[in-house]
Amino acid sequence: MTKLKNKLNRRNFIRNISYSALGVSLGLPASSASNQNPSISNNLKEPHKTYRIKDHLMLQPGLSYFNTGSLGPTPQIVLNTVNEVTQLLEQNPVENNWGKLGRTADNVRNLIADYINANREEILLTRNTTEGMNLIAGGLQLKPGDEIVTSTDEHYGGLAGWKFLEKYHGVKVVNIEFPKHNITPELIIEKIKKSLTSRTRVCSFMDISTVTGLRMPLRQIADLVTPRNILLVCDGAQSAGMQKVDVAEMGVDVFATSGHKWLLGPKETGFLYIRKEIQEQIRSIQLETGFRVYNHNTGTRNIANIIGLGKAIEMQQNWGGIAQVQQDILSLSNDLKTHLKSLPGLTVISPEDPTLQSGITSVILEDHDVKKIYKELKLRDIIVKKLAKQNILRFSTHIFNTQDELEHLVKTLQILLKQ
Repeated sequence: MTKLKNKLNRRNFIRNISYSALGVSLGLPASSASNQNPSISNNLKEPHKTYRIKDHLMLQPGLSYFNTGSLGPTPQIVLNTVNEVTQLLEQNPVENNWGKLGRTADNVRNLIADYINANREEILLTRNTTEGMNLIAGGLQLKPGDEIVTSTDEHYGGLAGWKFLEKYHGVKVVNIEFPKHNITPELIIEKIKKSLTSRTRVCSFMDISTVTGLRMPLRQIADLVTPRNILLVCDGAQSAGMQKVDVAEMGVDVFATSGHKWLLGPKETGFLYIRKEIQEQIRSIQLETGFRVYNHNTGTRNIANIIGLGKAIEMQQNWGGIAQVQQDILSLSNDLKTHLKSLPGLTVISPEDPTLQSGITSVILEDHDVKKIYKELKLRDIIVKKLAKQNILRFSTHIFNTQDELEHLVKTLQILLKQ
């Protein structure tokens, strides 16, 4: 019944904030951008190989953007939604913030619940992944000597809460180093199993590694740790919007993510899933009066950004849904890997196993300084991510990236690596 309500509420959300009816249902100005650009929905539904999504982004002309893993470019229609909701809010701040707009913002929780196969009561809206991860770390009643198993490739935003507990509360953080080559699901499970002790309380891993793009076998990890009463916490910063996220299928207890990466949502948006059965274990000030967008313990929120996040999720459905998006992202990523493997002077360190692959491709430079190569790429309007300490370049391929951009990237790298 709850799942059915989620789907009904999702339809209500789309009806209330649909592209064509935005001005009417919310009382927005007649000059709203959705009216100025009526063809956008049809353009976004074109055949998957000719998306034209980039036409609706605000990227500067000629820019090849391969760093969605840090921040995604938000489509114009989403930005228009944020701006229009903000303008409406300011017409009557109190009435609109805690009236229809506030209810619309809270309904985004239904949209998210449907998107990740959860229930509304399990969804808290946050500002980013780090905020969600810190809430969990601060809310768990861990004791001195309790252990948290994680990996050396985690993003610091996901580790910060655990490191704080280690520094000030005597909790032990156990770091697993996974190999960069020839990695398999079986090897991952073996390494995790060897790290578990009678004091292990939490296993905390990124769904997709921010360093190599490794996609963790979370279902297998859950099968290992759940019978041992160990919580499985997932830093999902890189997965929402890149691949299908089904928290029930994954078996995670917690899933934290951001809306401003692969979902292409407004900046400073995100959400946190906490499985209903373990919510009593999380004692957090923010959760004390519930999961609603506004409650006494969280205070006033930026509902325009929240509604914009809902719009971004809705838009993805117009691109064929997450299954199609994931397929196209992986196709681009695999094409890039194939090209990069032909270049001397670098080594691809992203997984070969198809079950562990994602839209992130990373390479280690063998004889060149990553800072110099990064700078030269930037001068040529090619935006990537550098991991200076490890001499790694990281490339994020989203569905707005094109084959021409891939070829331009590879040819430019080939020239730079010969210098």
